[in-house]
Amino acid sequence: MIFFPNGTPAHAEGKTAQLDAEIRLELTQIAIESNPYFRASRLEMERQGKSFAFDTINQFGRELGPKTELFFIVGADSMLDILTWYRGGELFELCRFVAASRPGFDLEIAKSRLTEAQRERVVWLEVPGLHIASRDLRSRVQNGEPIRYLVPDGVAARIAQLGLYRG
Repeated sequence: MIFFPNGTPAHAEGKTAQLDAEIRLELTQIAIESNPYFRASRLEMERQGKSFAFDTINQFGRELGPKTELFFIVGADSMLDILTWYRGGELFELCRFVAASRPGFDLEIAKSRLTEAQRERVVWLEVPGLHIASRDLRSRVQNGEPIRYLVPDGVAARIAQLGLYRG
């Protein structure tokens, strides 16, 4: 599984990233270091301009070759908006999706937005979940509340060490 911390998020018009891309990459690497099947890529960070999933998956697919089947893991709620993404409809030709359920989100709503052919390109995954949003984690740190068990211990320690999200 490859994680792609992005450089300039396309969906954050008018916003700037909370953290420098290098720090986000470092936190990602800390979070995944205990799993030998996980790695982080600099691909999106090194791209100039906005980061689009289509460009990343297209480039990554070309590098790996046509015999490699790609899966893009997203929260099922993202499937509501996928067709509004840059070249979102074409993503279904480049990869399959794994849409993981989110607490309180009805998978049927997301399924209803897609064509039958698109739905067949999605693995709908019901998972037990905690409602953890990045904005909530940042808020907890800013308010001095613990984030233990919400992020890997190494990530929590590095956030504290660097004084991230403190305001």
